Amino acid sequence: MAAKIGGLESTVSTLLQTWQRMEEKASEGRKDLHRKVDDLRADMTALGAQVATATKDIADMKPTVQTVQSVQAQATGVRNLSRWLYWFAALLSGGVGWILTTYLDMHKR
Repeated sequence: MAAKIGGLESTVSTLLQTWQRMEEKASEGRKDLHRKVDDLRADMTALGAQVATATKDIADMKPTVQTVQSVQAQATGVRNLSRWLYWFAALLSGGVGWILTTYLDMHKR
């Protein structure tokens, strides 16, 4: 009977040691998980700050971008107007030359 009780005590002791080791590993796992969650929270806070800064910078740049787009549109208009004026001047000078040679008889015969 004493041998059975001794064996039972040994089994209980082994189970207790196993349970303690598993509890220690679980505690370490929970600590690691909490550390990772804290790191993730810190990263998300930093990311939030970066997004806020980027949003502010973009809002600050918006008037400049709109001004540049307006200037580009004006430059396109000026370029088109100068082309039209060039062709008008070319046709006008050709027309004036034709009128002078036709009606004033300035060309050699």
